[in-house]
Amino acid sequence: MANNDEFDETDEQDAKWLSNFMSKMQKKAQAAFGALTSVAEEKNDEELDDLREEIEDRQTRWFAFTNKLEERAKELFDEALPQLRALRKSDEDIYKSNYNKALSGVCGQLSAIRDKAFKAKDKEIVDFNYYAKDKIPSSHSLSKKLDKFWYDANEEFERFDMAIYELDKRLLEDAENDLEGEYQEIIDSFNAQKGNFKCSQCGATLQIERIFFIDVNVACGVCASQNSFEPSSQARRLQFIANDLAKKRCKPLLKAYEEEEQKERDLYQQAHELRLNAIHESARRKAEIEKERDRLNKLREEAIKNAPRLYSLYLRAVCDELNKILPEFKEHHEKMYIEQSGQIFQIKESE
Repeated sequence: MANNDEFDETDEQDAKWLSNFMSKMQKKAQAAFGALTSVAEEKNDEELDDLREEIEDRQTRWFAFTNKLEERAKELFDEALPQLRALRKSDEDIYKSNYNKALSGVCGQLSAIRDKAFKAKDKEIVDFNYYAKDKIPSSHSLSKKLDKFWYDANEEFERFDMAIYELDKRLLEDAENDLEGEYQEIIDSFNAQKGNFKCSQCGATLQIERIFFIDVNVACGVCASQNSFEPSSQARRLQFIANDLAKKRCKPLLKAYEEEEQKERDLYQQAHELRLNAIHESARRKAEIEKERDRLNKLREEAIKNAPRLYSLYLRAVCDELNKILPEFKEHHEKMYIEQSGQIFQIKESE
């Protein structure tokens, strides 16, 4: 019969050996895992360092890029403006076709410069920001750097975009600012020449008291014969600048209307923000906020009522100016005023 004590001793030795073996294997596994973790962390740190450098490099290149594009736009503007002025003055076409084509071409080039920056922003800023956000833990300090990069890059684009907009606006306003001068040239030319037209039959001076835009027959005050009168291309031009000239003269009134419209939007936004802020406030504070909201809403209602009145004043002023510039079309101007003034009130009532 076998000795049970010997078997028990052997079992204890085997269990002890197995325990030591498992302990050694566990330590080796932990060491291997620690090594792998260390390698992964080291690799992640390297990737984050690369991203840090990439953020700094992209920001530097982005600002340099927009500044270069802005310089190009300013050079284009400085070169084009005197040429456009000269072309506008020399273009004898009553529609100023050549000038308008040239102006559209320059504005198109400015727009192309802006589009180039917009596409670069999408590719180099927006796409990169999405990529980097996936790589950077939100708790990591680099996340704040990425957020600042995103904010600064967008601010720079807004600044650049506004600079291009101002150049484009100045080109259009330059043509508008020249309207008064062009109008005065037409009037001066008419006054200087109106006494030079003679009757083809008796040679008496024809009485031409106003500017004509089409060929007309003028009766001689002496012999009553009819004389064909053909207005100059400069005189015909008055009909085409009248509307823009009248609107230019009434710009302050249009600005007052636009400011009232903006005031209504601002008051709505302020009241809306107060309502949101009141959600977690005490009852006493909510009552104070509600009182302030009532005040803002009353001001907004006043702005809503006042805006159409201001726009109607603007339309009336434009109509009056058109009547001064082109008195023979007064009936047409008055009809247009009534239609436009009625439309703005209908729109407000529907809202």
